[in-house]
Amino acid sequence: MNSTSQTLNYKQKVNQSFSKAAQIYHEKAEIQQKVAEGLTASVRPWKDIIPPGPILEVGCGTGFLTENMFAEFPNREFTITDVSEDMLAFTRERIGEEERCSFEVLDVDTIKNPEPQYALIISNFTAQWFDDTAIGLEKLTKLLKPGGLLLTTFPGNHSFTEWYECCLELGLPFTANPLPDVEEVVVKLSLSPVQIDYYENNLFQDFDSSMEFFRHLKEVGAATSTTGKSLTPKQLRLLTKFWDNRTDNQIKAKWHVVYLAVKKDMV
Repeated sequence: MNSTSQTLNYKQKVNQSFSKAAQIYHEKAEIQQKVAEGLTASVRPWKDIIPPGPILEVGCGTGFLTENMFAEFPNREFTITDVSEDMLAFTRERIGEEERCSFEVLDVDTIKNPEPQYALIISNFTAQWFDDTAIGLEKLTKLLKPGGLLLTTFPGNHSFTEWYECCLELGLPFTANPLPDVEEVVVKLSLSPVQIDYYENNLFQDFDSSMEFFRHLKEVGAATSTTGKSLTPKQLRLLTKFWDNRTDNQIKAKWHVVYLAVKKDMV
């Protein structure tokens, strides 16, 4: 971002976008729900070595992962967070109040002087919205107790290749938000006292047309531009017509999904 005011403006737009989309997000965010299931499965091999202590969820959305983690850890205390008050309220209403759970608004980019207090931090499809994914994740590792674990997922930079290829052939700007390069993230995180493991997986989502794909991104709140780039109506018509003709109106949008495990060293 070029300035603090631009950063705030971008953050406000992202917040507003997801706040408006809460109900539709819960109904239509099928990729995010699938990835939450994958993240839930990935936590199970680690359960016996996670130290005592509470669990922090960053970016709860509408509670796909929250619900699963409650079932996996019935005796742990939870702090459930999101940058959107409306998403947080949606999850609180859907999950219900529990003594062992608190709900808080949290913007990772504003965390200062993090103190180690959590045994496990979980986050599903949120880190790509940090100002800098690696810096945001590094802050979260500092919130971990020694031996604690951060498990996170995010869409990687090989997502939406078909969209990119169409723009390249037409000479149009590729207006998708830049997504994290997992290798760069891992290299930066490796400078901290942690052990890192990750794997990547491609998931595909079917749409009847490219315009339906773009409409879907907007419906689930994921269409807010972090760069300010956009196509003119004429350029958008050119792109959607070209993409639809190229694929015979059967769009397969590729999500390059990164699963990242970061274990904090014992002191």
